[in-house]
Parts: sequence; C-alpha cells; structure tokens
Amino acid sequence: MSTRWRIFLAAVALSVVPLAGLSWALRGRLTTQYEREFTARAGAQLAAAIASLQSDGQRIRDTLDGITTAFVNDNPLRLAILGGRDDYLPHLRDAAGEAMLLAGLQVLQLQDADGVILSSGHYRNEFGRAEPELPALLRQATWSRDRASGVSLALVHDRLPEADVLAIEVAVPFTMADRQFALIGGEIVSPIRLANLENGQAALDIVAAAGPQLAAGWYEEHLPGFAAWSDPVALVGALEDAGYLVRTDAVPLITDGELTDATLVARVDTASLDRALRDLDVTVAVALAAALSGAFLLAAWLSARLSRPLRDLSARAARIDLDQPAADFATARQDEVGKLARVLDAMVARLRDDARRLADLEHRATLGEVARQVNHDLRNGITPVRNVLRHLGETAEREPDRLAAVFAGRRATLEQSLAYLEELAGRYARLAPEGRRLACDLGAVAREAAAGAPDVVVQAGADAPPVIADPVALRRIVDNLLRNAREALPPAGGAITVTVTRANDPDLGPQCLLAVRDDGAGMTAEVAARIFEDFFTTKPGGTGLGLSIVRRLAGDVGGRLHVDSAPGAGTTITIAFPAAEAHA
Repeated sequence: MSTRWRIFLAAVALSVVPLAGLSWALRGRLTTQYEREFTARAGAQLAAAIASLQSDGQRIRDTLDGITTAFVNDNPLRLAILGGRDDYLPHLRDAAGEAMLLAGLQVLQLQDADGVILSSGHYRNEFGRAEPELPALLRQATWSRDRASGVSLALVHDRLPEADVLAIEVAVPFTMADRQFALIGGEIVSPIRLANLENGQAALDIVAAAGPQLAAGWYEEHLPGFAAWSDPVALVGALEDAGYLVRTDAVPLITDGELTDATLVARVDTASLDRALRDLDVTVAVALAAALSGAFLLAAWLSARLSRPLRDLSARAARIDLDQPAADFATARQDEVGKLARVLDAMVARLRDDARRLADLEHRATLGEVARQVNHDLRNGITPVRNVLRHLGETAEREPDRLAAVFAGRRATLEQSLAYLEELAGRYARLAPEGRRLACDLGAVAREAAAGAPDVVVQAGADAPPVIADPVALRRIVDNLLRNAREALPPAGGAITVTVTRANDPDLGPQCLLAVRDDGAGMTAEVAARIFEDFFTTKPGGTGLGLSIVRRLAGDVGGRLHVDSAPGAGTTITIAFPAAEAHA
C-alpha cells in the first residue's frame, strides 16, 4: 500500500467517519419528520376531497328530488308519458334540458322502468335508447369512506355531443301514476374542478384501469411507460420513485356498463424536502472540508515528490496534435505514474488510428454531399430537355408533318438548357468559383426557365428593376422553385404562377420581388419553418437540397425569403432581391 493511501485512510478514520455518521443520523431524522408531515398533508387533502365529493353527491340528490317533484306535477309531461299524447312529445324531450339548466346541473336524464331514455339534457337526441344498467349500478355504488352516509353515487363515463366526460352522478327513483321512473343527474368532474379541491396542498388525480382520467399528460411526462393502472400499489410505488409522497382511496366508477373501482390519488411533491436535504448536505460538506484540510496539509509535502513525474506527463500530453498525434510516454516506473504513462501511450496509439479513420470518413462525406448537389442540379437542367423530347416524340407519332415546325419552336429551349448544363458543369469543374455579378432581368430569367412548361404562367411587371447577381445562380433559384412547386401539385394537375414586381422597402430601398405560387396541398407552419434546412424533405425519394440551395444562392446576393402556406391553400415562396439601383 502506498504512502498516499495510508494518509488518506488515516484522514478518513480521524475525521470523515464520525462526521459522516453524525450527518447520516441527522439527515435520517429530518427525512422521517418531513415524510410524516407530507404524508399527513396528503391524507388530510384526500379526506377533504372525499368529503367534498360526497357533499356534492348529497347536493345533487337534493336537487334531483326537487326536479322529480316538478316532473310529477307537470301535466304536459304526464300527458306525453302516460297519456300517449304525441303533441306533447317535444315538451317531454326538452324537459330534462330545461330542468338541467335551471338546476345548475351538467348531466340530466329521465328513464322509464325499462331503462329507455325519455329525455336527456346533456345529449338531447338520445331519447329512445335503452340504458337500464346505469340507475341500477348507481344505486349499488358506495364510497369507501363513510359507507353508511346514505348517498349512492359514482363517477360515470358519460357522453356529450362534443366529447366523452367524467361526471359524478346520482340516480333518484320516483313514481308517477304507479309507474316507476328514474332521474339521473350530476356534474362534470374536470381538471379545474379537481384542482379547486386541492387548496394549495396535495395534487389530486383520478386513475382507473384504463389510465389517468384527467391528467394523462402529467403522467406521460412523469411516469413514462407505466401501464399497471389497475394496481394501486404499483401506482403508489411508481409515484414514490418519481419523488412524490402519496395517499390513495378507492372511489366507484361506472364505465362501459360495469361498476369498478377507480383510485383517487393525493400526491405531494417532495421538492421542499429535497431542498432541505441539499442544504444539509452543503453544511456537512463544508464541515467535512474544514476537517479534511488539516489532514491534507500533512500530505502536502509528499505531493512535491509526486508532482515532478506528473508535470512531465502533462507536458508530453500537451504536445499531442490531432494531425500528428505521435507521442512517447515510455517509462520504466512501476508505480501509479508508470501505469498512467503506459495507459496514455496506448491511448495515443488508438487516437492516431481514430484520427486517420475520421479523416477518411470526412473525405467520403464531403464527396457524397457534392455528388448529391451535382445530381440535384443536373436533374433540374435535364427536365426541360426531357419535356421537349417528349413533345417532339408525341408530334412525330401524331402529326409528323409538323415535326420541323415544332422543333424550330422548341429549339431555343433545348439550346438554353444545354447552355445551362454546360455552364453548370464548368462551375463544378472549377469547384465553386466566384460567380459573375451582372445586372440581370429577373423576368427574362423566369420566362426562360418556364419555357415549354404549359402549367407555368409568368407575370413580370414592366417596372420590375434589374438585379445585380450571377445569371446562372438566378436561373438555379428559379429552376429549384419551379421544380418544388411542380412536385407539390396534385395528381390531377394545377397551376404555377411566377410574378416579378417592384417594391419599395422604407429601410432597404427599392426591391425586386420574385414570387412562385402553386395550387398544391400547402404546408403546416411546422413544415414551412424547416423547408430551407439541408436534407429536409417530405417527398418520397426527395434529396432535401433544392430549397436549401435556393436559400444559400439568394443569401449570396442579399435576397430575403418568405413562405406563405397553409394546408389546402397552396404555397407562395417570395424572395426580395435588392434592386440594381440600390447598389449605385
């Protein structure tokens, strides 16, 4: 055992062990006290919530008793139910809705003895549907606390026209002319209503076998992957592992025509406990550091003997260069310093091999990116040629006598496309040289790019100013925008409109606006925000380079891009170029 280890163990024995034992005991007592306090808080909150929900149930029952009395004394209602008077059926169907609004309830339903719905306030068109099990299940339901309270109520998964809801409901039977009926009413249990029961104490949740009923997003964030919702013990364990103190109680839940138990959960975040423990840890760490300072002063004189070989290793390590990572850490020492030197020597050898492999991978990646860009640009240049050849082929088959005239009309397009490809090939051959900067007519460039494309309409204003830019770069911008717009069109076809207009920006001066609009499906805001990123594409087989090339080329001449798109409304991409006169 080395001297350094002997000093270290002596310091631990004299100072660290007693102080660590004391801090552990204090921390344990503080943790127990806080957990007891927080658990009591969660239990009190749970009991208060149960009592509040039971009170709501009693209030709902009292309200339903008043409504049944009103229904029994409602002659038009009696004639519709008992007298078979069809002319009073509208009154019957509206009765539950009117009573629900007057009583301040959110769920109200009138059923006959067979469970047939006669009137529904929360779902008006449900009359005539049979649901005999609901009143029977509600009469069976009791809360786990105070089961002798006399109030039979339960949480129910009920339907509203716009969505399914969770409601606390009560069923009240009553008699009208010796016939039995049931009135079912209640109030929706929403996240806001449950939060109002918390009073700033424990957070309340309702969990069933199908999962969280009102706070699914919270559980997805804090208990990702948890699935044992029907096991309260597993749920409590998972919440405690996530840093919460938990109390639970069972509440009746009716869902899909069955009476089951849901779990009412009260959870308290232990963040304040964690903060107190962290403060205690800091205090103990400060005391421990003070105690250790004396012990380490004793070992300071030994560090001088160890520092010289360590400084030598540090100097050798500082000379390592990623381009030339050769270094020599050979040593005959057999102590810890010698072991470290041999580890560094082996590490540098691996680093040398890794650097060589990394350089090779970077070279291949660069070649691959250049190849993808060349392929993309060549496809843009070949498209007009393919269109002309297809047109000539169709003319030769159907109208051979017009072949010469059609060729003469499309010859300019072929020559322009070939000239564009030749210029592009020359550019790549010179590995991205400095482009020419000329005064260019953006309208003429747009008409040239759209030549031979019947689905493209070019509208260039007479007052559109020229742009100082590389003509080939402008052509590439227009070609990529047209290609992107054409790929966005539906299979049935559509129109593409290119407009070139003048604009005056109060801050930037005169501008030339190039706008390309298509009648495609449009994009969401999330997709539109990313379309100019390298390799981002939503098209099968797309490269994701077209619009990123547009962004780079437009930025080279000061162009500013704007996207206007919405699903189903098509897409317009606008580029504002500084006018040539702005450079004067």
